[in-house]
Amino acid sequence: MPKVITYAFIDASNIIYGARAERWYIDQKKLFDYLRKKFNTSKTFFYFGKDDKNSKQAKFLKKLESFGYTLRVKQIKRYGLRQKANCDVDLTMDMLLLKVEYNRAIVLTGDGDFLPLFVYLKKQKKEIIILAFAKRTARELKKFAGGNFIGLSDERYFLERKASKKGGP
Repeated sequence: MPKVITYAFIDASNIIYGARAERWYIDQKKLFDYLRKKFNTSKTFFYFGKDDKNSKQAKFLKKLESFGYTLRVKQIKRYGLRQKANCDVDLTMDMLLLKVEYNRAIVLTGDGDFLPLFVYLKKQKKEIIILAFAKRTARELKKFAGGNFIGLSDERYFLERKASKKGGP
């Protein structure tokens, strides 16, 4: 049986805002360690929209890098009061271009736009495991994943950042 090589792909805004909606924060070091221990990840990609007007983010990203994340950072764009980074294409490209390197992907997102990508990769004999907030995950993704869907709310005990005086993403 071939060795299972696992990569993790994190849609940062999806999980950061998902946790905030449930009134808790993910400890990114705990998340990195959790993925490594539970799934034996060999690479963990973190897709993040950066705002140059937010000085805390540079420090946050430097910390993530020190934990071992492979950062994929994109400058946010502003549309009136809205802002967007659109990191989904970057995540998609990495999953496609690196598919020869892994045979299992842990994807942290609830975004239904990824369904065609996941269906394609599954046809390519890749195992896809989705970790996301159940309430914020597209129904079709949960159906696709079946037993390979893990609700992040259920993992809160392992991932929650304990309260501190400092804020952060």
